Amino acid sequence: MNIHGERFDLMKPGKVVPVQIPRGSSADDSLLTVEADARQLGGSCADMYFQMLNITGAWADKVRAGGITFTTREAREGTFQISSWTKFGPLELKVAHGHTHEGIKHLNFYVKHLGLAGAVVGGLFGEDDHVDAATPGEGCKKTMALSKGSSSDAIASEAIGLM
Repeated sequence: MNIHGERFDLMKPGKVVPVQIPRGSSADDSLLTVEADARQLGGSCADMYFQMLNITGAWADKVRAGGITFTTREAREGTFQISSWTKFGPLELKVAHGHTHEGIKHLNFYVKHLGLAGAVVGGLFGEDDHVDAATPGEGCKKTMALSKGSSSDAIASEAIGLM
């Protein structure tokens, strides 16, 4: 969900920026930038999962010099974690390791108080457009074909498709 309350599913794999403060800032001028690597795991047209998160910027440097990188492969023992809410400037962030019933490891990323950032928030959770990232690739778009036949067949097919 973005800063406007719009809910969407990430449908394209690759590098994404969920949060960038201020919007459009360079890496050197950023208060907070969260970059993520989203991968489609579990087969063709499967769900997207964050496999890496990189948190940088002035606010991240105050938590840990040089920022923080999380991967699904890192050991939980002895590594820096923010599995509970941690302050980054006026925001609070949390990263949790998760896995599906099928055993797919992934990272869950949470952020609170984006409206209190004091600057325009960019990224998919902020003011940036999420339509492209939420649009499935050509091979994964859901379609419905109605068979040609009598008009009663078409009506029956439409009724079944809408249920």
